[in-house]
Amino acid sequence: MKQVITIIRPRMYYKTKDALVENGFYSMIVKDVIGRGKKPADFSLATGGKADGNTGHPFVSKKMIEIFCQDEDLKLLVEIIKKVNKTGKAGDGKIFIINIDDGVRIRTGEKGNNSLV
Repeated sequence: MKQVITIIRPRMYYKTKDALVENGFYSMIVKDVIGRGKKPADFSLATGGKADGNTGHPFVSKKMIEIFCQDEDLKLLVEIIKKVNKTGKAGDGKIFIINIDDGVRIRTGEKGNNSLV
């Protein structure tokens, strides 16, 4: 099993969610977060073009999506996220992949991949 954590622009959330759902990835955890990368942020991208184009180092708003998936679904999941969010500009986001040893569905006691479905 894998945990996939992706951090994207807030304005890309609904496009990303729709693409994930269309491909069978229904379960996800979504959070509003703030953060920044190494490069200065272009605030016009973060605000949909409403800023004056100044750059700087303050935190910017982002969406964090966490999805737990089976190993065989990982490649498709990552490709969907990249396809929807890639503009080629700084701030497109990040994808982190974490190995998960096990999972347990509390209600039924199911473990492993069965806890995901």
